[in-house]
Amino acid sequence: MDFVTLTSEEFNEFTTKYFSHYTQSAIHFDNRVDLKRDVHLVGVKDDSGEIVAACLLTEARTLKFFKYFYTHRGPVMDYTNQSLVSFFFKSLTSYLKKQNCLYVLVDPYLIENLRNADGEIIKSFDNRAFVKIMSSLGYKHQGFSVGYDSMSQIRWLSVLDLKDKSEEQLLKEMDYQTRRNIKKTYDIGVKTKTLTIDETQTFFDLFHMAEEKHGFKFRELPYFEEMQNLYGEHAMLKLAYIDLNDYLKTLQLKQQQLAAELSGIEEALKESPNSKKNKTKRTQLEQQLNSNKRKIDNTVEQIEQDGAVLNLASALFIYNNHEVYYLSSGSNPKYNAYMGAYHLQWEMIKFAKAHHIDRYNFYGITGDFSESAEDYGVQQFKKGFNAHVEEYIGDFIKPIKPMFYKVQKYLNHKRH
Repeated sequence: MDFVTLTSEEFNEFTTKYFSHYTQSAIHFDNRVDLKRDVHLVGVKDDSGEIVAACLLTEARTLKFFKYFYTHRGPVMDYTNQSLVSFFFKSLTSYLKKQNCLYVLVDPYLIENLRNADGEIIKSFDNRAFVKIMSSLGYKHQGFSVGYDSMSQIRWLSVLDLKDKSEEQLLKEMDYQTRRNIKKTYDIGVKTKTLTIDETQTFFDLFHMAEEKHGFKFRELPYFEEMQNLYGEHAMLKLAYIDLNDYLKTLQLKQQQLAAELSGIEEALKESPNSKKNKTKRTQLEQQLNSNKRKIDNTVEQIEQDGAVLNLASALFIYNNHEVYYLSSGSNPKYNAYMGAYHLQWEMIKFAKAHHIDRYNFYGITGDFSESAEDYGVQQFKKGFNAHVEEYIGDFIKPIKPMFYKVQKYLNHKRH
């Protein structure tokens, strides 16, 4: 076996064929080379010259003189092949020593436990041999974390399996309320569109509302512009919106239809005043007319207050051959009644099906399944779509320059 640097074409061919995270992609590499020049492609070829492992690495400055490296949910390889795992990470250490690397963070896209949406383990994976090899090579496992951490990727992901399932079956397997909410968005005329990079502010305004609601500070606007530049056409900012003028026309038409129906029932009751069936129908129609009239009045008032077109919810999506990823998002809580977030999800699930992509990744949750979890509402939203939970193995850190790494840890500790 040989540890080699790979071309973008070789890397693309390998990661397209084998299951891999969106960060492990040639499009990420190519655009990152142009924009940041902080990226490496390494891998292993077997004795016949076939690629058997591949990894995109990024570097960042640390302690002024050194570099920190990160494997971005890589490498892409068969983690059950112990000799390959050992060879790759041994060789990676040698490679990084030549790059003035202080330490490397590795977070393999490797499942530890498959769970249901309530956190109960459905299936466990035995990764002990892998952890043992990593430990013997000085790659220290950072533990099984719960919660969000700005310094590492989330360890718990919420995923919907789309494989061999029709749209009808996917809807059927959802929670009743989720299915009902999705249907309602089509009834009232919610639509989606793709925002251009120049319209990132529209997304960010809604994202910022989510930050304020949940009390966190995550990213600034330039980050989202950068993500679109890094992933090109594989990154999409989607917006769910409603044109209230169109909705108003629908309501007014319904009002006319209900009024005509009621008129017909009134005529029938003149001929048969004791018809129990028609009396019940009249009561129902009167209730529907009153309810619909309230919706008309509320919609007219909303148009006067906020204008005709309302931006409901927006999200950043990235996709590769293997998955569609739902990443950062936000919505206007004032317009929750229009269910924009539900419409957005279903449209993108349909996008995944249309592109023959088998996984819809709702992405991170905390891994705290109690009702007091900070993301309990988010978890319930994702659960409604019939998503399961994948718990990943977590982070490994290997100090390449142990003495200076201790200094860095000490300085970080002092800062905090």
